[in-house]
Amino acid sequence: MSSKKLAMYVCVAWMMAIFGSSFATTCPPDFGGRCICGKANYNGRQRYLVNCTNTQFNDAAMLEKLPVQTEVVIFTGNNVTSMPWNVFGKMNDYPYLEVIDMTNNNIQEIKGKTYHHVRNVKTLILNHNQLNITGDKTHPRIFSNFVNLESLHLTNAFSESVDSKEYLVALEQIFVGSNLTKLAKVHLEQNEIWSIKNPNIFCTLPSLMDIQLGDNNISDISFNVGCIHNLRFIDLRNNKIHSLSNNTLAMFEELPDQGLGVKLDLMGNPFVCDCQIADLLNWLRTTKVDVLEKESYICYDGLPASNANEQLYNVHQIQCAFAPKQEYQGTTVLLGILLFLMTSLILIIGYMNFTSVRTGTMALWEKVVHRGQYTHILSKPEEQEVHV
Repeated sequence: MSSKKLAMYVCVAWMMAIFGSSFATTCPPDFGGRCICGKANYNGRQRYLVNCTNTQFNDAAMLEKLPVQTEVVIFTGNNVTSMPWNVFGKMNDYPYLEVIDMTNNNIQEIKGKTYHHVRNVKTLILNHNQLNITGDKTHPRIFSNFVNLESLHLTNAFSESVDSKEYLVALEQIFVGSNLTKLAKVHLEQNEIWSIKNPNIFCTLPSLMDIQLGDNNISDISFNVGCIHNLRFIDLRNNKIHSLSNNTLAMFEELPDQGLGVKLDLMGNPFVCDCQIADLLNWLRTTKVDVLEKESYICYDGLPASNANEQLYNVHQIQCAFAPKQEYQGTTVLLGILLFLMTSLILIIGYMNFTSVRTGTMALWEKVVHRGQYTHILSKPEEQEVHV
C-alpha cells in the first residue's frame, strides 16, 4: 500500500472517529477518491460534508462537482495558490451550503469572480494562507456574492511580504465593494498588524458586533468604534499595549449608554505601570465598558520598580521617569538653532551693507599699505660716507 493511500485511510478513520460511523466516503468521481462526502456531526449538528483535508490537491477543479446537497465544504491543507473563477461551477446554486473552510491552502490570490452560488453561506474561513489583496491583486468585489455572510475568518491569512497597513486599506475597499450587510464577526488575529491607518475600516459593516485582533502588535486602538452601532466585543489579547491614550478612553465613553454592553479583552498586554498609566487606571475603575478579567492584568514594567509583575488593578503608587538626557538633547538643539539664526543675521546684514563695507575695507587696506611704505622709507639706513 502506498504512503498516499495509507494516509487517506488514516484520515478516513479519523473522520469516522470524530464525526461518527454514519460518515460516508461516496464523493463524485472528479474527487479521485481523496475526499469524504456524506452526513456527519459538524458543530453539534448533522450536516452534509464534503471534506478534502490534506489531500494534496494543486487545483480546486473538483469543487465544481460538489453534490448539490452539500452544507459544509472543508478544503484545507492543500496547495492552491490562485483560486479560479467560478470555483463551485456555473450550474448549481447550492441552496444548503452554509460553511466554506479553505484554511492552510497557500492561497495567494482570490480572483474577483471566484465565488458564485454562495448566497446562503454564513461562514467563510480563509485562515493561514498567503493572501495578497494589494496592487494588481486587488479585487474589491471578491466577497460580493456572500450576501448572507455572518462570520469572516482571516486569522494569519495575509502575506507577510506586504505591510499590514496596505492590505488593511485594501480590505476596507473590499468591505465597501462587497456589501456585507449581515457580517457580524471579523477575525484578524496573527496578521502582524502594528497600526490601522484607515480609521473607518469597519464603518461600512452595519451588523458588525465582534472584532478579533488578538496576537498582533497593536499599541493602541486607532480605528473608529463610534460608527459600529452594534459593537459587542473587541479582542486585543496579546498585543503591544503599554497603556491606552486619553482619546481612546474618551472614544469608549462616548459610545451609546457609555459603552454599556461592550466587552473589551486586553489580557496578555505588556502594561507599563508608571505615571503615564494613571488615566487608564482611573478609567478601568469607573467605566461601564466590560473590560474582561481586568483584575488579572499584570504590569510588565513600571515605576517604582516594585510595580513590575504587580496586578494592574492593585497599583496605587506610580512615578514618572526622570530623563536628563532628553533635557540635554533639547538644550543642545536650542543652542544650535540660536547659533544658526545669529550667523544668518550677520550674513544678511553684511549683504545689505555690502557696498559700504567694501568701500570701508578698501580704504582701510590702502591706509595699511601706505603706512607700510612710509615705515619702509624711515627705516632705511643712511648711506655711509666712504673716505679714500
